[in-house]
Amino acid sequence: MFFPRLRRQAKWMFVFLAVIFGLGYVIFNVGGSIPGTGLGDVLQGLGQSADTGPSVDDSREKIRERPNDPAGYRNLATALQRQGRNTEAIEPLENYVRLRPKDRDALQQLAGLHLAQARTHEEQGTAARARLTEITGADVFTPSSQSQFSQQFGNPQITSIEATKLNQQLNQAFLGVQESYKEATTVLQRLIAVTPDELEADEPLVFLQLGSAAASAGDLKAAVKAYERYLEVAPDSASAASVRAQLPQLRQAANPGKGKG
Repeated sequence: MFFPRLRRQAKWMFVFLAVIFGLGYVIFNVGGSIPGTGLGDVLQGLGQSADTGPSVDDSREKIRERPNDPAGYRNLATALQRQGRNTEAIEPLENYVRLRPKDRDALQQLAGLHLAQARTHEEQGTAARARLTEITGADVFTPSSQSQFSQQFGNPQITSIEATKLNQQLNQAFLGVQESYKEATTVLQRLIAVTPDELEADEPLVFLQLGSAAASAGDLKAAVKAYERYLEVAPDSASAASVRAQLPQLRQAANPGKGKG
């Protein structure tokens, strides 16, 4: 009785996480096979622009004194990143780019922070899924007789509390992953919008990063557009063959009804 309910509650979340992980890391080679889309590439240099500078407290004091001075927000974001507080650095950096919307370095930095946050949410979802698998057996949909679920079935209240907690964690991971990739997509689109056309060929990786983020956010049409633009500006790059090979599958996923009938 309880387990079928658990399956119904968790199944949609597992499907989403499978799409995120499968789409991102297998189909579209996000985070590894295509150079430049890995989190390490995106985050390279974050918080490393200066080893020293205004402290967090000093930066916040400057913001209180001069709330319309963008330098205070940039200094605060940098100070937070030096301490490894990347999630906290997002808000002041967003305030900075609101005041300096054409600062391309800051936009790239902000996109990287959102992608790092997405990775954190993915890891949290993976941990919750692993715990559910541990409770229910080798497969969450078919519990083993030796699983903790089966062993605790005599006390459904304990199992129900644990499952509810894990489902909440999965839900939070789902929302966090979706929102973080959506934010990264928006920021990367803003970055491209302020990048002169003549510089696009010199900085093609931003299109790979946008395609990756958009695909993971579920905006497959934006992903297709980004990858197509990448092939236009860097047709002979090391990653071009991989992107070109995956585009038909991505186009089909973006337009599932096209070509049928």
